[in-house]
Amino acid sequence: MVNQEVMQEYANAIQNLKKQCGDAGLSEEEFRRMYFRSLKTLETAERPEVNTPRRFVTKFRVLLVGIIIGVYIVLNHKTIYSSIVCNLQEYIYPGLKLLRKISIPLISLFPSLTDFYHETCLIQNPYFAVVDMDCWPCSTVSNIREVNDPIPVSQQQTAPFIYETEQQVINMEALKKMYLRNRDTFDKESPKILTNNKYHSSPKDLFIDRPIEDKSFYVWKFNNMNVAKVLRQVIPRPKVVPKFGQSTERFIIVDTSHQKFNIPDTECSFSFLLALSGSREINLVPAEECKHQCKSLKVELKETYLLWYNWWYWRPVVQNSMGNHTFIAHVGSYC
Repeated sequence: MVNQEVMQEYANAIQNLKKQCGDAGLSEEEFRRMYFRSLKTLETAERPEVNTPRRFVTKFRVLLVGIIIGVYIVLNHKTIYSSIVCNLQEYIYPGLKLLRKISIPLISLFPSLTDFYHETCLIQNPYFAVVDMDCWPCSTVSNIREVNDPIPVSQQQTAPFIYETEQQVINMEALKKMYLRNRDTFDKESPKILTNNKYHSSPKDLFIDRPIEDKSFYVWKFNNMNVAKVLRQVIPRPKVVPKFGQSTERFIIVDTSHQKFNIPDTECSFSFLLALSGSREINLVPAEECKHQCKSLKVELKETYLLWYNWWYWRPVVQNSMGNHTFIAHVGSYC
């Protein structure tokens, strides 16, 4: 009964609206189109309310499936990881090759990004420590011995030693001539020199614009084959380093400050420090993991002498100097 009354009121309202539209000059066909258009508007407006419960149920199902998958992955992560690694082995190289091609436009826009191509580690962790490290190779060493006729070392040789090389003395003037002869190569391949462990300068700042009374510490890093070939012409491979296995990464250290500084860690653990000009006292400090079992060792590194050590157990520190001579050294490593 109530529904019939509502429908009757609705019909009367439509008749009144039709009469008013007719009085306003609207034809019956125009009223009909306007009426059905209004019904479509009401249908569209009411549809979200009808679908709201269905959408809620769909979202709940998706969330529930996601939780189940997450729990399954956590409980079986080792099996899933092993399966993925085994199945993706064949696609690693093609994938990296594709990624390299995709990155070519980005490299073309920002060429400086290629400086990081040869870096094995962009950021070092100063708090890294090896748990339960075996320190017996350094615990039995009490001094740094001098070798008269060194031979290429094996990977079992962990005890540090020094010997006099046949290296020609390379002072600042000789270093400058080497740079000027190969300026294009150095400026392109190794354009940055770490100065005083604070900021980077250019080779031009070191060899051309450097003040006469400069008191600074420079670390010039090289990590590519083109520069390695240039350095090999003036700094031949030391006879203690095997013919194959020398790292491409090298350092040239120039110290005019006569202050204490640390020798940078190399890519390979078997390292050497070659005095190209001047002399300094070197303190081999045991690694943090072995400082309770191994001794700190000291040696005077004379001009053209080479210090062979394993930075896995010792970290070389160059001590203060009372002299006025510039200390120039070459740092390399062997794997």
